[in-house]
Amino acid sequence: MSEQEILQEQYGIVNQSIFYLILIIFSVLLSFWSVLIQRTELENTLAGNPQKEPAADVFSIKLIASALVISALGFFFCLALRTCRDASQGKDSAAQSSAGRNVWASLFVLAAALIRLYDLIFMEEVQPSLVTEDVQLD
Repeated sequence: MSEQEILQEQYGIVNQSIFYLILIIFSVLLSFWSVLIQRTELENTLAGNPQKEPAADVFSIKLIASALVISALGFFFCLALRTCRDASQGKDSAAQSSAGRNVWASLFVLAAALIRLYDLIFMEEVQPSLVTEDVQLD
């Protein structure tokens, strides 16, 4: 592979990285929006004006934010694996060691995001039944 081809490939990877970083930023903005909605609902409840229906579906917003983060983290995990594979073909032990740690770090971050998504879905499924149980107990 020529130096020009290597540079073109690296340029493409950088562009993909920028795209996935933008997805992460958008996800953070969605999470911020969902917290603002929850804060408004709490303010209304504290003021004695509880709404029967939320202003927006916070679960859907959080679900979309989680999906965006997981897709980005999946990309970065695959990139870490590729970097590790490439480093293992060289003779630089520091680069190999660093690449290996980055694979583990990327895996843990991806796993954490998947656990958070699982918990979000779990709580959405369980919460209505908890409300029903509370009403039946009263």
